[in-house]
Amino acid sequence: MDMADKERTFAAVLVALLFIGLLPSPTAAQGGFPGSISMDCGDDPEITVKPGDSSDGTVLCTVTNDGSIVAESIEITNEFSGGPIISMTISEDSFSLGAGESQDFTATFSANDRAEVVQHEFTITATVTSWQDILPVDGTPLSNTANHTGDVAIVPYGMVTLDMPDTSSRNMEVSQEITITFQVENYGNDVDTIDIRITNSNALEQLGFVIQSGDYLVARDVQSEGISDQLSFVIRAPSDASTEIRNQIVIEASSTIDDSKDVVDFDLIVAAEKDSAGLGAGLSEVSTDDLAVYGAIGGGLLLLIFLLVIIGRVSKRSSRSKVATEPPTEAPIEIEDEDELDFDLDFDDEDFLEDDLDTMLDDL
Repeated sequence: MDMADKERTFAAVLVALLFIGLLPSPTAAQGGFPGSISMDCGDDPEITVKPGDSSDGTVLCTVTNDGSIVAESIEITNEFSGGPIISMTISEDSFSLGAGESQDFTATFSANDRAEVVQHEFTITATVTSWQDILPVDGTPLSNTANHTGDVAIVPYGMVTLDMPDTSSRNMEVSQEITITFQVENYGNDVDTIDIRITNSNALEQLGFVIQSGDYLVARDVQSEGISDQLSFVIRAPSDASTEIRNQIVIEASSTIDDSKDVVDFDLIVAAEKDSAGLGAGLSEVSTDDLAVYGAIGGGLLLLIFLLVIIGRVSKRSSRSKVATEPPTEAPIEIEDEDELDFDLDFDDEDFLEDDLDTMLDDL
């Protein structure tokens, strides 16, 4: 401060003292000392930068002229080093207040969507620059100030994507196991722990499905703009299915930062189990005609054998009878071809029926 400034300051103080001497005493006026000031501000502001749901952070402050004698000119300034991520603006940077009057103003903090999570300190200062708009006091002992210091923060948000390459229906056989593989991606602005659940596991289990891997998995500490390791659910189909079983499986990935989630669903289809009894019946039906043919052939063969045995027995017995009754001088009967047999059987002969047939059956 040079000599001229010192002289101006001294003059301002001297004038102010003379001016104060002309005013009523503070007790008589029932107010504060001239130049008194106070400031109250709300809670620390937070900035939301989630795409589609962003909002600025604001803090409302009230400045009051605590004196009851003179009007005051007020100037609002701030100290803030949150740029370039966060910017700060003041709605009113100067105003005048009569004795006992108050004035509100707003400090607004903003940031771009998807901005990273940060926190910065800020300070707001209200300064009395003059009395009655005619007596400058800025920079003098008569210039009172009021301060507010707080923190502004960008709020973390979750934005989860369930990355499953195959979301088509899964066709299964009874008791077959399948593996459903996937990853989760974090498009939020902070490290996130992501929960993955089969939300309709109870319904699946009631149908006979067995969730071998359990119905809950977790991907821990997935970085912003990062992706998790590969995860998988292992599911076994019911052990029996008389008819086709078809049911949706619903898999949900959810952020632990907020209510962000992503859902994937598709069908599990279990083919009806082949009925072994029905298969046997089908085979039986298919082979009935063949069995009938084979049975007829077999029966015919047995009948033929039976007849041949009867004929052979009858021929043998007839030969013995002829040998016993005919003279020995008669030449023996010659059979030209053993394969060609000429049988002359009289089935009406009572002796044959009663004697020869009975004898033949007894021999069998």
